Amino acid sequence: MQKKLLALAIAGVISGGAYAQSNVTISGQVRMSVNQYKLSNVGAAFAASAENHVTDESSRLFIRGKEDLGGGGYASFQIENRFSPDLGAFSAGGNTNLTLGGNWGSLAVGRQDLHYGTALESYLAFTNQNFLGNGPLSQVNGTVIALASRTANSVWYDSPNMSGLTLRVAGSTAFAGAEGSGVRAAGAADPGKGGATNLALNYANGPIKAGYSYWNATVEGGKTAAVGDQRGDTLQFGYSFPMGLKVGIAWNKSKLGLTTGDRSRTAWLLPISYDFGANRVNFTYLSAGDTTGVASSDAKAFTLAFGHALSKRTNVGINYSKLTNEAGATYNLFGGGTSTAATPGADVSQIALTVYHSF
Repeated sequence: MQKKLLALAIAGVISGGAYAQSNVTISGQVRMSVNQYKLSNVGAAFAASAENHVTDESSRLFIRGKEDLGGGGYASFQIENRFSPDLGAFSAGGNTNLTLGGNWGSLAVGRQDLHYGTALESYLAFTNQNFLGNGPLSQVNGTVIALASRTANSVWYDSPNMSGLTLRVAGSTAFAGAEGSGVRAAGAADPGKGGATNLALNYANGPIKAGYSYWNATVEGGKTAAVGDQRGDTLQFGYSFPMGLKVGIAWNKSKLGLTTGDRSRTAWLLPISYDFGANRVNFTYLSAGDTTGVASSDAKAFTLAFGHALSKRTNVGINYSKLTNEAGATYNLFGGGTSTAATPGADVSQIALTVYHSF
């Protein structure tokens, strides 16, 4: 249940004017797993063993407010704070924004998920590593495109819903978070020249979900041999059958522009889920092709998961994810906390028991 009275009390403490909001709420999600994370094929220079972890899986707290401006217009805000129940840590970092909207759509500024989260994956109870679309599909041989996370310093416009069709146009003045100061050493690259553009066209109506996302970014301070400009294109399509079966496909082509040359690759993702009663079974398969200029750099990954809804707000599950890198590949699962990049060709797997509660 959203704790509206508690939210209003807290907002009143923070700001004497906050109580004037027409609707201020607090909600959130607590996501935890007990898992075993394992690296293998790490090479003679390293040793690897299975590690048992208690892990936060992106728990979060939302404070939201909305005011009716009349004539169909509104002003709203969202503050999303991430916290880690395993460590007792609390920090900012989620989707946080200020929005003006109306019949014409909405215009927002802040930090927001852009481009990478478009892979049609859905789990009742999960770990971050389940999401292959946010992991290998968002990487060029281990280097992430669009941060595989929220884009900082962003401004975006969302169109009205037109019979299921929506358009997003977004830009960022510094997508990785560090803005230029306007002053630099003579002859140095201008750190304020970086930025990003995202265009996304999505359709969701009845059993069909489809979309396209375009990403183009220039790094602050200029590209190097390790950090480059980015280009990404993602297409997706999903269909929900009446008996509870959902099938999807996503295609991604991404490129890094480095001083040593461009690196690009193409990847495919196939998510399948089946709902029966309070249960859901998921299987997702991913294939990433060779990266140009890097021999034997393809990778394969899959996730198998089962989730059960104990109630409308509490889910439990068990899941297994496996990523296999060829000899020149350095892909990672999303949010793994341990990098396979110590040795090209290293593989990673995780088995986890999970609990997910929303409030």
